[in-house]
Amino acid sequence: MKSISKKKIFALLTSTFIFGFILYFLGYPNQSVKLNPSNIDHMIPKPKEKSNLVFSIVKTGEAKTLEAFVIEGGSVSKLVTVAHSAFYIQHPKGNFLFDTGLGTKIKEQFEVFPLYLKILMEYKLIQTAKEQLESNGVDSKSIQDVFFSHLHWDHASGLKDFPNAKIHSVKEELNHPDIALGYIPSQFDGDSVKWNHLTFSNQPYGPYANHLDWFGDGTVVFVPMKGHSEGSVGLFLHTENGEVYFLTGDIVWRKEGFLELKHKPRGARWIVDYDVVKLGEEIVRVHGLMNQNPKLVVIPAHDHDTQNPLGFYPKVIGGKNLVTMQSFGKTSSHKKE
Repeated sequence: MKSISKKKIFALLTSTFIFGFILYFLGYPNQSVKLNPSNIDHMIPKPKEKSNLVFSIVKTGEAKTLEAFVIEGGSVSKLVTVAHSAFYIQHPKGNFLFDTGLGTKIKEQFEVFPLYLKILMEYKLIQTAKEQLESNGVDSKSIQDVFFSHLHWDHASGLKDFPNAKIHSVKEELNHPDIALGYIPSQFDGDSVKWNHLTFSNQPYGPYANHLDWFGDGTVVFVPMKGHSEGSVGLFLHTENGEVYFLTGDIVWRKEGFLELKHKPRGARWIVDYDVVKLGEEIVRVHGLMNQNPKLVVIPAHDHDTQNPLGFYPKVIGGKNLVTMQSFGKTSSHKKE
């Protein structure tokens, strides 16, 4: 009987280690998300008055990857699309952006990343939010407010494309904007940025202890969301046709994360998530929202499969009639009162 050579043993052990590491990187065993019994009211308050709000999803870029790289336990054979989207909200008291997606300087901005992040975060630019708005008659200089779910590179890339806008984010987002964590400081540094840091009231909104009712009419409500970054923000939109949408940033990358209580893969959490425990609590909170508000439409920032059926800019979402920008209106002249 022949003995196994040392080379074969070494090759076997190396292969086993690599296979095991890949499984661990992708999230096996899974990070548990505990669904604790709670008496917290998850019902979403209704607006104080009739809403005239509509919005659009502005797809600025995309990437193709395996499902296993965007949700824990995902398929290693299923290819999915990751969207890099901005959201353009139209309200009688002022139109604004929530995130900007990929901006006009993305190519040079992206060069600061080390090679491993360039590989993991590879993207395809489609058209910037600034270019799409202007091609539909919206002067980028007329955008007075830009809000951010957080300041990671693929959300804040277009921040300086809107030089007249006040920039709204939670102050804590600027605590540790390190390249290794997915930030590109050049996107938001300098004296030209007109910061207006968000502050929340101590009044609850559904399951959230704090909120910010931007226009005071209950149609645009920001809430702090925990775990992905130090200052992540979510946005509730109550639209003209009576529907309610919840823009959740990067708490999860696919809506199944909320439905099935699943994190991103472990390797992704190492790079981009700030506090996994608090993130798990946030996933549970949104899970409860979806259960108690079955008509709520939750839109993660990168979930192309959720965004695509709703349609991309210039399609307008939430109107009483199916309209595009050309028929709804093209200006952004109002300010918050």
